Order: sequence, then structure tokens, then C-alpha cells
Amino acid sequence: MDDSSDESAIMEHEKPAGFFSTFSIADPDGSTREGHGRTQRRNRRVFVCIPCHRRKLKCDKAQPCSRCVSSGAPGECVYQQAPGQKTESGGEPEGISRPETHGTRQPSPEPPRVAGPRLDGATHWRSIAHEFEEAWPYIEGSDPQWHPRYQQLLGLEGLFPSLPSTNFPFGNAFTFSQSRSQVLESLPPPQIINTLIQSYFAAFESTHRLIHREEFSDELNAFWISNGQLSEQWLAQFCMMLALGCQTTPGRILASTGRSAEDWTDTFLDAAQFFLKNSSYFSNPSLTTVRTLCLSVVARMMEIVKGGEMTHLVFLMGFVVRLCMTMQLHRKSSLFTDITPFEAEMRKRIWVTVQLLDLDIAMRTGTSYLYREYDADPPLDINDSDFQRSEHGWIVHPRWAASGGITDSTFQTRLAGLIPIMAEIINTVNSPTKPPIEHERVRAWDSRLRQKLQDAESVLSLPPFGQNVPPDKAKTQAHFLRVLVHRTLLALHYDYVCAVRAGQFRDSTVSVMQSSLVLLRTHNTWHTPPQNMSAAAGASGASGAQARASSSSVTGLFEPLEQSPLPLAWLSDLCHDDFGAAMLHLILTLRRGDFDNIKNPALPSRSRASAILQQSLEHKRLRACRSIPHFREYVGLSVSASCLQSLSAGEPIFGAKKENVYAVVSSVPH
Repeated sequence: MDDSSDESAIMEHEKPAGFFSTFSIADPDGSTREGHGRTQRRNRRVFVCIPCHRRKLKCDKAQPCSRCVSSGAPGECVYQQAPGQKTESGGEPEGISRPETHGTRQPSPEPPRVAGPRLDGATHWRSIAHEFEEAWPYIEGSDPQWHPRYQQLLGLEGLFPSLPSTNFPFGNAFTFSQSRSQVLESLPPPQIINTLIQSYFAAFESTHRLIHREEFSDELNAFWISNGQLSEQWLAQFCMMLALGCQTTPGRILASTGRSAEDWTDTFLDAAQFFLKNSSYFSNPSLTTVRTLCLSVVARMMEIVKGGEMTHLVFLMGFVVRLCMTMQLHRKSSLFTDITPFEAEMRKRIWVTVQLLDLDIAMRTGTSYLYREYDADPPLDINDSDFQRSEHGWIVHPRWAASGGITDSTFQTRLAGLIPIMAEIINTVNSPTKPPIEHERVRAWDSRLRQKLQDAESVLSLPPFGQNVPPDKAKTQAHFLRVLVHRTLLALHYDYVCAVRAGQFRDSTVSVMQSSLVLLRTHNTWHTPPQNMSAAAGASGASGAQARASSSSVTGLFEPLEQSPLPLAWLSDLCHDDFGAAMLHLILTLRRGDFDNIKNPALPSRSRASAILQQSLEHKRLRACRSIPHFREYVGLSVSASCLQSLSAGEPIFGAKKENVYAVVSSVPH
């Protein structure tokens, strides 16, 4: 007797989860959409695990299947045997069959060990979004009814321009001819360049320190006098600084040139590639080479490189880290007797920024922090002005010892103390082979991270020593550290709030709720223009450099710049993945009803948490058309939020809401 006759004898309500017919899925009413009957195909039994069946996902029928493994819940991958099917021992099954797989444990108070490699680490957005079982088919576009609309949304990506080359920053400069002078002639006038450099120092150097301001001022003066004195490596770094400066310069300033900020950004990125390609970055790399590559990583993180994908970040960062290791930046400067104290300090500064970028990318891509064996000392807690010129080069005259205040380097010294802990956590939670962290160790790491963050915030709230560190800059640095730490805390507690363990560890649930809200409040704060904020105060205090500059070159280079309408939107773009992860975690806590079940005076009400989520989603909408990754992120978050809204209202996910989701996602400003 064939399978169809066997299955026809089983009443529909008796069919267990995991067994269904292809005919019933395609046409459950036994008729076509027009209401006319059709010739029934032979019913074929399709065997899938119960989680994949519930999520309406394709199952590869492994034990456990790859989807359950990638979601971090291999122990939940179970198959229900059909009524009447015999077990291997010949007896009747009791209903649930759990495959015996090496390394898989049954659910217990501790999270199960991963039986196979996780395709995406715990910090990857897919791992987080996959926890929202009802929404995942719509996020992924696998729901058959939603799929046409999903394809329409993806079709909007065609509106985004992309570069012919995806090898940035190592691609060919296709806009320019192979002439150095022609490339330099394509740059804007000196006053615009000065403004862009000023914008770069005010923003990016506050969190990703790479360049000494006074040394760069001398180099820029040399550029105005005769650009032939400067190497291609320096020019590549210079153009990358200009490209990033475009992201924070008020639009009206660039509009005065007759070109948009986006046009100028593309020009500078092409020029940077041109000069890097013609330099000896591979055979004779220097600190300037590393700076240029770090700025290229930042540009990719900002999504200003058109046509970029997340995987490109991993490959580029791998190259940068290996280059730094080859140059021994990860080693103590005392091991090298032939370098000056100034060069030693610059090496320390660059190495901390490389570590920061590596950690950020590991969290964004769900991969591991690449290099952990290093003994480099942290930068000195001094101001840039403590380096002075002499006939023998730059010498250090630190005046910070008795100050008790913050300096230009205070942020980096605190960051250097946090990175080893955060890196160890990220490497553990994103590892495809390491078991989940024991809960007692999670608590210890949580406490340690919070204490270090509190200490750093206390120090950064001190009055500055000297004129180089305005309070607004230190406040931004403290907020940035807060984002890094709380994103790490979300990853640390992931295994104890995922579907397998949901509700069993109250402290982890509360920690995730708190960290999500801290991140989103920071996100919303960065999008709210402050009343009295000097957007470029972080680049002040170089009056000596101004005095030495010619009137046509760097006059006003470090003077305060006119405030941008969104002074910290650039930082929001740089950390957009951190805020996206926080939104997904908050959506999951709202879906589980944690704000109703957990009464904690430190937590807001459910309605207040929902309002914070909606405010962040609106900010995401306003930035969605910056790049394809921004757009994809917004689509996923919009679908998740709409599914949550439907479920909270007791409505089916697919229904009238499908048009609302499409309308909301399609309304992003172009």
C-alpha cells in the first residue's frame, strides 16, 4: 500500500506536528483560489522537525537540523513519529523522538552545549532575530503570502547606486586618470578642505584616535606649500580624512561648491584608492599606511562605501590586524630601542584603535576578535600639546601628573582597560566550538564590566586639564564607551534569555532589558540636537599651529565649526548595528511579556519601553536610505515591530498589517 492510502486513513486532527502533506499547504481548502476544484496530487509525507514546522522553515532533516543549530537551540530539535510507526525496539512510540547526538544535552537550568558549529555568532543580528519565531518567516521572506511584498521591498535596493569595484580600498580609481596632479586638482578649494579636516578631528578623532593634530598641522602646511613633498601614503590618509569629514560638515558649506556631500565623498574615496594603490603599502608599510586602512574600515562601518557587504569588513580587518602584527604594534615599545618616544606613543594609540575596530566588527558580524596575544602598553594619559617640537623631532613634556583632570588620551586609556574583557566575552559567545558561559561567570563578568564602565564615566566627568578637552567631547566619549559595554552585555546574557532558557534566569532577563533601553536612549539622544554644543570643540586648542600657518592654508583649521543639525548622527551611523541589536532584544522582551512579568522599579513600563522603541525606529527610518545595509536593517526591524504590534493586539500577523508594513518600509526618505 502506498503512502497516500496510509495517510488518508489518518484524520487531519490526528496528524502530529512535523507531518503534513504538500497539498494541504498549497491548498488547505482542497480547491484553487478561484474556488474551482482541481485534480488532487498524490499526497507526499514531508518529515521535518517540530521547530522548523512551527516556523514554516525548510528543514534539512539532520539530527539536529542546521536551522536549530544556527539558532543556538539544538536540544529543541525534535521529530514526532507518525501514529502507528514502530520504534527501533519494536514498541509503540510515546510521541516525541529526540535524536541522540554527541554533545547535545537535554534542557537543564544551564544552557545546552552547541552540538555543531553556529553559522552566526550570538552577536549577529540573525541569531537575535531568529528568536522571534512568529516574525522570522516575514523577516526572511519565506512566508508564501508575504513573499511577493518581500520581493518588492528588496527590489527597492535597485535605487541605491553602487561602485563597480567592491575591493575598496585596494581597487582601481576608475574616475581619475593615472596622474597625481590631476587627482590633486580635483580636490575642493583650501577653505573647504580646512573645514573638512576640522570636521574630521571634531568627530572621529574623539573616539578613534589615530593622528596627532600638531604633527598633521605641520604636514598640511607642507602640502599647501608643495604637495610634491608628501608621499602617496600620506595623500591616501589625507583623502580618507576628507571623506569622513564630509559626514559631519554642514551641508550648506559643501553645497557652496556646487556639489553634494555624497559626490565629494565618492571623489575622496576614489582619490584615496588611487594614492594607496600607487604607494608602497604592501612592500614598505608605515604607521601612515595603518592609519589609512583604519580610516577605510571606519568608512565601511559608516556604510559610505557603496556596494559594500558585511563580509568585506571581516576580510579588510583581517588584513589590518595581520599588518599590525607584522609591524609589531602589539608589542611593548621598550622592545624597540631605535624608535623615538613620540613614535612609540603613536604606535600605542594606533594599536588601541585597531583593537577597538576589531572588536566592533566581531560584534557586528558575529565572528571572533582576531588577536589576543599582545603586551603593548596603553597610551600615556597626556594631551597632544604635551608633545613639543625640537631639533631632534617631537619630544614629550608631560604636565598631567598632578592635574587630576582628563586629557586628550584619557578615553583611550580607559578603553584599553575594557577591551580585553569585552574581547574575551565576544570570542566566547561567538565561538562555534566553545560551550556557553556558566551563569556564575556571566554574573562575575557583568559586575566587572559595569564597574569598569562606572569608573570610566566618573573619570570622564572630571574637569579637563588644559584647553584641549571640552566637556561635550568627554561626554560623547563616555556615551560611546557605554554603547560598547552594553552591547557586550547583551551578548554576554544571550544564552540565558534565548528561547531555550527564556524566563529561567531573571537577572539575565533584567540585564538585557536594561542594556537594550540604555542603548536606545543613547541612540535617541544622539539624534536630538543639543541646545548649546560646539560641534567642533574637540579640535580646538591648536593656536600654536595656527600661528605658524600661512594665511592661505590652515587659518581657522581648529576653530569652532558651525553646529550641524544632527551633530552626533555620524556616531549613530557608526554604531547603527549596536542599536539594531538593542531594538531586536527589546522587541523580544516585549513579545515575551517580560515588562509585565518582572516588577522592577529600575525598569520603565511596557508602554514607555514601546515608545522608546518606536522613537528609535523612526530615527532608523530617517537614516534608512544612506546605504543598502541601512535599508535592509530598517526593513527587518520594521517587520519585527509590526509583527509585535499585531500579536500584542491579538491579530494575525498576515492580514491588513501586511499593507501597513509595506507602506511604512516604503516611506523612507529618499
